[in-house]
Amino acid sequence: MSDERHRDPAPQGWPERVSPPHTDGWEETAVRWMWTLLPAAWAQYDVFHHQPLLLARQADLHIQAETAGLRHGWATTRRDLAEAGMDPGTIDRTLEVYAVEGRRLREVDRQLRLVTEALVRGIRERMRPHA
Repeated sequence: MSDERHRDPAPQGWPERVSPPHTDGWEETAVRWMWTLLPAAWAQYDVFHHQPLLLARQADLHIQAETAGLRHGWATTRRDLAEAGMDPGTIDRTLEVYAVEGRRLREVDRQLRLVTEALVRGIRERMRPHA
């Protein structure tokens, strides 16, 4: 029988590009994935390269801001673009894009919450005194 401890598979909804929690190197894959959620300019700030939980927090703030912008766009696109003389077909296609992006952002938000919860569990486990 193997000496390896059995680990649960990744939780349902876990990002495909991130190794399951508690597997070797999973945090590194989580960090690489979280960087894809942020604009490239954030990479210039060293603190985010050393604190995965801080990176997760910033990614969450960015996703929430994107979601708020999308909601505002959804609420104002038809009126604003019609007033600007945009044809109705283009306006409809724009709203379709917003709907697709809204679904994507909801999924990314769920995935990020799972990753963040796993990071917090890992921090708590490392802080727990060992017997």
